[in-house]
Amino acid sequence: MSEAEQTPYQAKATLDEHRYQTRLKIDRFDMIADEPVDLGGTDEGPRPVSMLLAALGGCTNITLRMYTERKEWPMEGIDVELTHERRRVDEYEGDDLPEGVKGYFDYIQMKIKVDGEELDEKQLERMGVIAGKCLVHRILTGPLIIESTIEKRG
Repeated sequence: MSEAEQTPYQAKATLDEHRYQTRLKIDRFDMIADEPVDLGGTDEGPRPVSMLLAALGGCTNITLRMYTERKEWPMEGIDVELTHERRRVDEYEGDDLPEGVKGYFDYIQMKIKVDGEELDEKQLERMGVIAGKCLVHRILTGPLIIESTIEKRG
């Protein structure tokens, strides 16, 4: 494993005087997460769930680029479009829900569009498999533990 792979990922989110506007420090980058005005925010940054979708899309793009470069496949570019919604279990027609899910579940649709005239169907199929191996995808779909603590700032 490379040194970069062993370095823990870190982020800090700080909420102060603004109602929902949250300053984010992600690695060495400063960003803002917020909610739209109609939900009480100031609309100064993307919503947190949209940032999660963007992380999945970015990770998918990077993973596919790394894979196609290693294979020396003629892939020129990728668009990944993602949407998220809450769906009712009793209205879902798919057969891929884990056993025991009741009420609502989160549904993410990811559409991957690839530029590469010379890519064949077998390569596209393999790229579809590789897309599911990006780290963000694995975190979202694999076993996950979030250990939380709370204390006063000071």
